[in-house]
Amino acid sequence: MVQEKVRVGKIVGCHGVRGDVKVRPTSREAEWAVAGATLSLRDEKSGRELSATVQSARHHGNLVILHVQGLENRTEAETWIGSTLYASLSDLSPPGEDEYWVDDLIGLSVLDAETGRIRGTVKDVLSSTGTEFLEITLEESSETVVIPFNRHFFPVVDLENKTVTIDLLSDFLSIASKPVTADRLEQ
Repeated sequence: MVQEKVRVGKIVGCHGVRGDVKVRPTSREAEWAVAGATLSLRDEKSGRELSATVQSARHHGNLVILHVQGLENRTEAETWIGSTLYASLSDLSPPGEDEYWVDDLIGLSVLDAETGRIRGTVKDVLSSTGTEFLEITLEESSETVVIPFNRHFFPVVDLENKTVTIDLLSDFLSIASKPVTADRLEQ
């Protein structure tokens, strides 16, 4: 039986010399970050994958430091920077009310609440300082902006119709002299 996998984080760096990796989780809880959990690491660029058991996990600010079977030194760990971590759906609690799997949000069309027209597409979901952000590729310019993912800006998420409605987009973009981008969140 094939188990469905859900994206739970991204390797953003290494920690120490014994192969520990720094992971930016896709949610604040990171319930998958426990010793004994099985994760899949996937390098999207090369297609390389590794199924590994978590040997140790600890929270470090907004990141999780993991030591997983198969990454025994810093050199091995460095080759996985930028890779995505997946957990089996069956090993996770279902999302609560107003919570979503990251992969369910990516690709949604972003509808302007005022005009009803499509303003862009959700490119990614980022987590920083305990807050989730939607990275949106704008329709008219192909540039990306990052907007806090909360009910104030996104009052309606409609997974069935593959849309998320944004309110106050013009106000948000006019406030920022330099819009927040994904690379500014990772600094």
